[in-house]
Amino acid sequence: MLKGFEPIYSGHSKTLILGSMPSVVSLEKQEYYGFHLNRFWKIMSVYSGRQFPDYEAKKQMILDYDFALWDVIQGCEREGSLDSKIKNPVCSDILGLLEKASGINKIICNGKKAAELFDRHFKAQVDCEIVYLPSTSNANRTIKERELFEVWLKALNT
Repeated sequence: MLKGFEPIYSGHSKTLILGSMPSVVSLEKQEYYGFHLNRFWKIMSVYSGRQFPDYEAKKQMILDYDFALWDVIQGCEREGSLDSKIKNPVCSDILGLLEKASGINKIICNGKKAAELFDRHFKAQVDCEIVYLPSTSNANRTIKERELFEVWLKALNT
């Protein structure tokens, strides 16, 4: 059974970004979106105009821009990193986080698996804007990188 990470958030968080489950590389590095080909931090760098010399700088950017970062899945069985290989997912306590960070009024689901599980387990109990975006994973090649950046930056800016 693989175990995910704790959320990154503050009492000022306004937008929660939800992934599915950290990749093998992310789990090894103990970093959200730790695989160098995942485009999440590249998008956040363009959004913020910042470079990230290390993971601490990435986490600080999340807090500075009133984001929260977590995964819908807290634990699962999976061989490799593909969402399609996830078995027996155990969901994170999203509702508990929304109680603690009561200023969150927007949730962005990063990819289909995050959206599917969020919809199934939480959507009916959440009263805020929900945005579904294409996955930033390097495994997602259904959208061109330029278009991926455009839809993400639009969602982050509104």
